[in-house]
Amino acid sequence: MVLKKNDYLIGIDCGASKVLLQSAKINSSRTIISKGQYCKEYVYSSHPDWDPSYRPIPLDVQIKENNNKSILIRKAEKRQGDIIVKLLQDIIEDISGSQIGICFPGIKDDYGVTILANGPRIPELLTRLHKVDTLYNDSDCCITGEMVSDIGRMNDIHNGIYIGGGTGIADGILLDGKMINLNNDKNPKKSWELILPQGVNVESCLSPGGILKNHNLKYKTKITSLKELSDSQYYEETLSTAITAFDYLLQDRLKFFQRHKTEIEKIVIGQRLGQFLNEQPKSIKHLFQKDNIAPVEFSIQREIAALGAAWKGSC
Repeated sequence: MVLKKNDYLIGIDCGASKVLLQSAKINSSRTIISKGQYCKEYVYSSHPDWDPSYRPIPLDVQIKENNNKSILIRKAEKRQGDIIVKLLQDIIEDISGSQIGICFPGIKDDYGVTILANGPRIPELLTRLHKVDTLYNDSDCCITGEMVSDIGRMNDIHNGIYIGGGTGIADGILLDGKMINLNNDKNPKKSWELILPQGVNVESCLSPGGILKNHNLKYKTKITSLKELSDSQYYEETLSTAITAFDYLLQDRLKFFQRHKTEIEKIVIGQRLGQFLNEQPKSIKHLFQKDNIAPVEFSIQREIAALGAAWKGSC
């Protein structure tokens, strides 16, 4: 890959199903990051050994093993994780000489990913990647990208909520201009930890991945995209479950801001969920904007997390 001199920063956004690589550049006053000319997406499923039917280890097992520091990686999990590692190794080798920032979902320690709701754990990931010494949180990079990029929706926001929806949910909270560490037990729970009265977690009902999975299980369909879902017979019924989860999540976040005696300035819905809702008619958008807690905006830029990672990698 040949990059321009002022286009040497690279952000790598690792998701549960794909990797997005975006080159970037920062202005001379180091206040704004913008997209460079190079952007490429790599889908894990393009590998012949990728198992589309792989099911992650149950979260309660993952948490227990992580707490006991006795993580047991099963054969299927290792095989799936090795495909991700090899892809990242090849990408990093291809962009040698660039300044890299990489973000990854899940709970991480100093060596790798120890809890991951929607994919394989890779406890030794960092030791297997050359020229990378930090894995940034994908949710932190989403909100960073919204704050410091020229395509962000939170440039002038000090108190806000970010909800990024893809395979899972990227949760972000901004309080007094600082990102809240959601790994801290005293702070609000993440979407996959927040349990609805029905006994399921918010992420499984609100993320596009969860929405499609729930719809297909209930109605015996094989729908693969939210666009396809919006044309289906039971779209409104499925959407009502997602709205219930969204409202529950907002009420949880609202309590946090109320404890700090602070008003929420803006709520941003991003990633695939934001892109989809932005294309919906006003009647559907209104369902996500009706609570009057704060203005709700939809971020449609898929490169946001990669730009956030590039920014962090440059600091």
